[in-house]
Amino acid sequence: MNNSTIPPWTLKLADRGAKTLMIGAAVIGGGALVGSGVFAALNATAFNPAGQSATTQTLKLTQSASAVGGITGGITTAIANLAPGDVVNRFIDLTNGGTMGATNLKLQLADSTTSLLTSDGTKGLQIAISECSTAWTSAGTCGGTPTTVMASTTATSLIATAKTVSVGSLASGAVNRLKIEITLPNSTETTTNGVLPSGTIQGLSSSLTWTFTEDQRLATISQQ
Repeated sequence: MNNSTIPPWTLKLADRGAKTLMIGAAVIGGGALVGSGVFAALNATAFNPAGQSATTQTLKLTQSASAVGGITGGITTAIANLAPGDVVNRFIDLTNGGTMGATNLKLQLADSTTSLLTSDGTKGLQIAISECSTAWTSAGTCGGTPTTVMASTTATSLIATAKTVSVGSLASGAVNRLKIEITLPNSTETTTNGVLPSGTIQGLSSSLTWTFTEDQRLATISQQ
């Protein structure tokens, strides 16, 4: 078609459309250039050239029979032939062998063969604990300062709930020299014609487990 036959207004529209296409292409191309461009960025880091040491402490509790001759049985030695009013003493060393101080020392009792010895709060066993500032003597007396660290408590109560044992120190390395006093309280019974009375304290047996527990020292906040 000859341009001479095309109306002038048609050519103007065509020119305008071509210009629009060119401008659009330029904009899209420019966007592509910007989008694919690589920008420079600054970064900085800092770290300690030598590694920082971090360590943890240990919490350890051990129980052993006293090493003093004559009282070396500890709580592993059987208690035999009890009669009402008898008192049996057992001596142990309780050691905090960890590197961490402890707190909240407690004792709980268990009986795998339950009897009135540990289930009767009146006739059953009574437990008290004393601590000596030095080793107990072979005669079972304290050569230093004795302290009651757990008042007399029924065995049945100790089985139900752990009781606090207020020893002098639970610092790392502390050794608590304890006397466990086990008493069968006085009681009155009458055996008739060889028949034991109902609810008797006679002829009983128990198998006792003594469990001491402690907690870690209080957590601290250090500013160093």
